Parts: sequence; C-alpha cells; structure tokens
Amino acid sequence: MSTVVLAVAGGHKTQSIVDACQSDESKKVLVVGYTISSQEELARRIHQGRVRTHAEVTGWFSFLMQHLIRPYLPLLYPGTHLTGLNFDGDPGRYATGLARFMDHDGRAYKLHIAKLAYEVMKASQGAAMDRLGRIYEEIFIDEVQDLGGWDLEIIEALLTSPIQVTMVGDLRQALLDTEARDPKNSGFRGEKLINWFLAMENKNLLKIEHRPTTYRCNQAIAKFSDTIFEPTLGYQATQSASPESHSHSGIFTVSEELAAQYQATFNALCLRHSVSSGRALQLPFLNFGVAKGKTAPHVLIYPTQTIRTFLATRTPLDGRAACGLYIAVTRAQHSVAFVTNQPVQGLTDWHDDVRE
Repeated sequence: MSTVVLAVAGGHKTQSIVDACQSDESKKVLVVGYTISSQEELARRIHQGRVRTHAEVTGWFSFLMQHLIRPYLPLLYPGTHLTGLNFDGDPGRYATGLARFMDHDGRAYKLHIAKLAYEVMKASQGAAMDRLGRIYEEIFIDEVQDLGGWDLEIIEALLTSPIQVTMVGDLRQALLDTEARDPKNSGFRGEKLINWFLAMENKNLLKIEHRPTTYRCNQAIAKFSDTIFEPTLGYQATQSASPESHSHSGIFTVSEELAAQYQATFNALCLRHSVSSGRALQLPFLNFGVAKGKTAPHVLIYPTQTIRTFLATRTPLDGRAACGLYIAVTRAQHSVAFVTNQPVQGLTDWHDDVRE
C-alpha cells in the first residue's frame, strides 16, 4: 500500500527517500521534489558516489508536463504540442478551452497546469497511468505539504494505479502552494491536508505514518516549536534525538543593539518574514520560505508584530504565520534568538549573558 510519512522538521524526511532509493537499485523509481533546492539536494544525495543510478529526480511541474501532458495532449486538443512552461502568465478568468491552459507559443500556464494534466489524463482513458506504470515501479514525492488543488486529483489517480507511491512532508511547513488561486480542494490547504490523507486512508488507498522525532533540534527548541500551533490540531509532541550539545543552547532574546554582535559570536543564520522586516539591521537575512531545508547550529530571527505578540502571550498562531515561524525556529540545532528590545517571560536575554 502507498504511504505518506508526516515527520517533524529534522525528521530525516529527505534521508528516508535517499535510503529507500539506495537500498534496492533493482527498481526503476521516480523522485519528485517541489522546490528547486529540494530537487538539487535529492539528486546530490541519491547519486553521490554512483556512476549511474536507477532513480530519476524531477520537479512536480516537469513531471506533469513530461509524463501526463506531452504524450497525450493531442487526444484532448488535436494538433497541439507542448513547448514548455509559462511560469508567470495568466490567461484571465474568462479564458476557456485551450486558451485557458496554454499561451500562443504552446507553453502551459503554471497557474492551471495541474488541471490541464488531469484533463489530458482523463482523455487518455487510462493510457497515461499505464505508461507511467511501465516506466516506474515506485514514485517518491517530497514536500507533499506544498501540493494542493488539482494536484490532489492527480495523486489520487496515482494511488489507484499499480505504482507504489511514497510521500513525505510536514504539514507545519506548508508555506508554499502550487495552486494558491485555484478553488479546487480548497478545504484541504495547509495543515488541513491531513483530512485529505485521512480520506484516502479510509478508501484503503494510503497508510499514514507519523514520525515525531527530530534529529536536528535539541529538546528545548523542539518543545518551543510545539507551542506555535493550536493543540487542537493534534500534532504529537516532538521528541529530540539530536546527538549533539553546545554551551549556548535554548531560546533567547537579543536587543537590536546587540544583534550584530550575537550574529558574529555564533555565526547565526539570520531569518525574517520578508524583505520589509529588519531593514535597520545590516545582517545577512534570508526569508523564512527560502530557509526551508537548511540546518544551522544557531538561528537569529527578526520577528514580525504577529510573532512579537505570540512571544508575549504564547497564544498559538495559525495559517502561514505559524508555518513561517515553525520553519524559522526549526532550522536551529542548538539555539534560537529573537531580536527584540522588550523582555519576554521565560526567555533569557542575551544582554544579561554579555554583562555577566
């Protein structure tokens, strides 16, 4: 039976795919990553030290184009051929037929590519899935939390095929969205994707496996990360299995005046919500979303007002605010520091450490 592995940050999600690919090289497998960084990391680790490999790594949009749209597009739109992907184009809300899916140069609009892939798949009357099954025995999908809309219809078709499907992800990191403007399956966006997985499990198409152990963060960071989300979401408490320790560990605050000194002292990874945050500080900030997949011994976060309120009240966040903060906090192995001039109950002020 196909499986979805829902693991916490630092839960060896990517490594589990690498291990599976390298454990049995007799099978022809396809590994699908959503972000470019995910694809590059998967390819590097799977192919490391190997002259050739049975595992092919591709992106989600490339998968849709190469295996579902391009071979069977003429069945839906005779005489039409796919030339590429129009990443930023928008055909407009009133476009219909082929004009809704492709531009004048034969490129598929990213905005509606999953719906086009689904329609082409239907027009093939099973041929698309049959062809895919003759090429690959197993398909791995990384960062499944970022898929939605018509993507889910395609995944369900995969689950009903003879192909073994293994998906990995973390619903708490659902910061991106392939189908943000498409109303299809809108009730399953973000952390609500768990309900779609449960529906597939009820159909006996999928087994859900939870892995609440992090091998990256220490227990103090793991415990803090659990407070970001509403307890009613039912996430299991995160347990740390990190083998490393450091003299500077835990959750801290640091004043804006000392932020640069803190960063230099610990070579901290600097994170912020967007380019509009922390402009007064001359620090090498990355946005939360860009930091996905990264690991750093120490992290320095410039908080938004929403995050400042969370620190003051410890009222759980929701939606993308929760996901963004979770991603930022869980990049750290040993310590997380928030830039703020206000004391936060329960957190150590690094200014006090310096004076001591």
